[in-house]
Amino acid sequence: MHSARSSPKPLVIWGATGQSKVLAECVSYSGYEVVALFDNNPEVVSSLPGVPLYHGIAGFERWFSEWTAREPLNFIVAIAGNRGKDRLSIHQMLQSRGLEPISAIHPTAFVAHNARLGMGAQVLAQAAVCVEAHLGDCCIINTCASVDHECHLEEGVHVAPGAHLAGCVHVGRYAMIGAGATVLPRIGIGQGAIVGAGSLVVKNVSPYTVVFGSPAKHLKAVKPT
Repeated sequence: MHSARSSPKPLVIWGATGQSKVLAECVSYSGYEVVALFDNNPEVVSSLPGVPLYHGIAGFERWFSEWTAREPLNFIVAIAGNRGKDRLSIHQMLQSRGLEPISAIHPTAFVAHNARLGMGAQVLAQAAVCVEAHLGDCCIINTCASVDHECHLEEGVHVAPGAHLAGCVHVGRYAMIGAGATVLPRIGIGQGAIVGAGSLVVKNVSPYTVVFGSPAKHLKAVKPT
């Protein structure tokens, strides 16, 4: 006899641009079905055919007041780039409304058995999170990126596609490691810092600064948000 297939688990995604497409594909392997999208930009249209889109907190509250299903309602936040603080803030707002956060781990990704992932983490296709690595809440390890042994990423960090952190790297809150960048072992990346795409980081990066190049050099300061 064949066992009955379980019903899809309902999921909402906040953020309705390209990252929502990536996450919808990723979580489908774990039995989730996207039932609604939300975005703060009133000009954005739904990125997923057949899935309704609502704008802003008012749109969410209106939709949520009509949600009548009894099963738990899950969520994940599809805001990428260097907007880790926004991602974390929306995560906390949805959690305060009683929704349950999930992490998205693509079936082609590697996550070591003793790595620790915070709530709302995203480990996407062919990415790697290695032995004793620690990811804070709402971190993104994007397509083909890697986080090697004993790295510590605080909340809201984004390691962009193809970027690589060698062992024992520490990354502060909301920092972004650009696509194709490499950070050498035991380097510290400060809170809110941005490492430019393709850069090679050979020394510590101060908080709220942009570095770029090989080796990476200070480019400019960014205003704390």
